[in-house]
Amino acid sequence: GNGYLADVGLARAAEATAGGSQQVSHLSTQRLFGKLGYMDSIIPQSGQASALTDGYALGITLLVALTGRGAVGLLNACEDELEEPDTAESIAAVDAGWSAAQAEELARLVVGLALVRKKR
Repeated sequence: GNGYLADVGLARAAEATAGGSQQVSHLSTQRLFGKLGYMDSIIPQSGQASALTDGYALGITLLVALTGRGAVGLLNACEDELEEPDTAESIAAVDAGWSAAQAEELARLVVGLALVRKKR
C-alpha cells in the first residue's frame, strides 16, 4: 500500500545544476542516493544519472504496481513473462484487480522503460 516514485528525478537535478538554460545529458555524482531495486545499475557503475535512468526507475515502479512484489530482483524474476507481454496477467497481483488488457499495457511499458535497458 506504499507507493514510490523512487529515483525518478535525478536527471531534473542535472538541469537545475546547469541553471535550467542549458541542455544536460547526464548528472555525475560521487554520492548516490536511491532505493535498491529501483536504481538503474549504470548509476553505481558510472555515477551518472540521466533521463534513461529515471525511465528505468519508473519502469520498475510500474512493475511493482503490477505485481505487488518488492523491487529487489523483480525484473529478473519476471523477465520471461515480460518477454511476452500478452502473458503479463500471470504476474499481476490478484488483489490489484488488473484486467488482462491493463496488465499487458503495464508490461509493455515496463519492457520499454526497464527490460530493454537492462539487456543493453
